[in-house]
Amino acid sequence: MINVLMIISLVLVAYVFLSYVLPFKASWKVKLGLTVFFLAISQKFSYYYYFGGHMFNPQLSETTLIVWESLFNILLVLVPLLVVKDLLFVLVTVVNKATGSHVPWPLKEAKNRWLLLIFSVAAAISGTHYALTVPTVHRVEITLDRLAPEFDGYRIVQMADLHVGQLLKRPWLEAVIDTANELDADAVVLVGDMIEGTEASLAQEVQAYGRIKSKDGVYGVTGNHEWHHGAAAWVRFFEDSGVTMLENRHHVITRGSAQLVLAGTTDRSAVRYGATGPDLKKALQGAPDAATILLAHQPKGAKTLEGVDLQLSGHTHGGLYALMQPVVAFFNDGFVSGLYQANKTTQLYVSPGTGLWTGMALRVMDPSEITEIVLRSKPEPRK
Repeated sequence: MINVLMIISLVLVAYVFLSYVLPFKASWKVKLGLTVFFLAISQKFSYYYYFGGHMFNPQLSETTLIVWESLFNILLVLVPLLVVKDLLFVLVTVVNKATGSHVPWPLKEAKNRWLLLIFSVAAAISGTHYALTVPTVHRVEITLDRLAPEFDGYRIVQMADLHVGQLLKRPWLEAVIDTANELDADAVVLVGDMIEGTEASLAQEVQAYGRIKSKDGVYGVTGNHEWHHGAAAWVRFFEDSGVTMLENRHHVITRGSAQLVLAGTTDRSAVRYGATGPDLKKALQGAPDAATILLAHQPKGAKTLEGVDLQLSGHTHGGLYALMQPVVAFFNDGFVSGLYQANKTTQLYVSPGTGLWTGMALRVMDPSEITEIVLRSKPEPRK
């Protein structure tokens, strides 16, 4: 994995060199300095691996991590901007040749290239800051055709991708859970990637998970990062902390004679670790014919669901910022963030994430959230 990330990082630097540094109207010393700078900041994962012992959970100080994340985020902001710049340049060139006009290209000027870099640095620093703040509550109402009237107004707090570890630590988690508890929800769901490290290494950081409160319980499923760091131990931890882990199983919530099915599937990455992957048929075995909500960390596969009214997912982190969203959508069946009609009978809500993992601590116009979902039953037709 480290080799793959190193190759990707070098490809990014090569593109920055060809698109940004090489055409720069500046001295060779400036170009050399920029090349060395971009090459150095691209090696974040190598530094994490060799000096922190792990690419995704490096044992480094919080300050060191924040500095590295901010520097690497300059690349994450700059590269998509350069892609847009190059596409616009091609468009301007084609238009000029087709019409015989001479629309000037402003980025030939050195000062404009400096402004592009300054913007990227500013966006990277502010984006790292916002990635580490406690999220606000985002409220969304979702109408389910099969929801019994007794559950109209039922409130679910959804949290995803908290990634508690070396960067987002115990004080941050406690503040998040305090905010969630203030909502006094009917149910709380954790849709994967709650941690960033092994259960043994994070024992003191994750205790606050046991303080989550709701009327009908707390439910969760694993994400790919639980599997990266020992899913079996984490499932035991969450169960001991009062979280019902719905790994290919379901739970029925009742209001009088009315029922609501809350099901969950394990993450797709389980197969890589020799475990059973997501099995919806098994998860719904014996479930009543009632409105069904599925917890699944990754939104991929929602288009083919049957027997599910609403899927709650995370994983995408909302794309981090607008120019990266098309890439995130490509790898997630077109889903990035928000509410979707996945198929005729299934809606999908993708959380942009409550936290962020150490490898991509960036948010530019892509706020994190604690999601308060209010369920609505379909109104009765007028007679």
